[in-house]
Amino acid sequence: MIEMLLVGSVAGTCVIAMISILLFLKFQRQSMERLHLQQQAWERAQDIRKKKWEETQETRLATIKQSLLSHVEDLYAEKQQKARLEMTRVAYELERLPRIEDTPIPGKEQVSPQRGPFFPRSFQGLDLSGRNLSSRYLRQADLRNTNLRKANLFMTDLSGACLRGANLAEADLTAANLSNADLSGADLTGAIMLVTDLKNTILVGANLQGARQITTEQVYAAVVDGTTQFDDTIEITLPRVPRIPL
Repeated sequence: MIEMLLVGSVAGTCVIAMISILLFLKFQRQSMERLHLQQQAWERAQDIRKKKWEETQETRLATIKQSLLSHVEDLYAEKQQKARLEMTRVAYELERLPRIEDTPIPGKEQVSPQRGPFFPRSFQGLDLSGRNLSSRYLRQADLRNTNLRKANLFMTDLSGACLRGANLAEADLTAANLSNADLSGADLTGAIMLVTDLKNTILVGANLQGARQITTEQVYAAVVDGTTQFDDTIEITLPRVPRIPL
């Protein structure tokens, strides 16, 4: 009888333990399922947040891009407007340049060269390539680094002008007055220099290779040194004149 009770007790204990284990496993499974569902819900929420954030960033980026594009277009339009105004100003200034025949006669009581239409002009760094400036008064003008390639400078008065680094390649300098002008480092390749006045013209570092109709006599009147480039047809011993401190 006692043995049966013990066996029954052990069996009951085992059944209770089995039920407890099953209940625990069921509870654990439900907990895992809840955690899994929560994880999925969190991931979906994160995906939604990420998508919204990406959409927001794309919208902001598109707005910034449009703003920058509009700003660039405004800057470009402003630059174009300034360029047009500058071209208009240059054209106006060139049109107002006095002609040689209109310049005052030395010794006469005429308009002072520092006033009226005869004051020194500045066209520094501008593109005047191909322009017709023949017989114009450009005495003591500032033409540093100006592009005068293929310009017509026939009989133009450039005496005392500063043409440092100017591009005068293939320009027509026939009978032009370059006396006392500074052409240091200027490009005169292929320029026409028939009877061009080069008295005391500074040609230090200038390139006159291929210059047409230039004579040794003209070169002797100028200031040159070993950095001045000529064709071999120009017979001159360099340096003839010491380089002048500039």
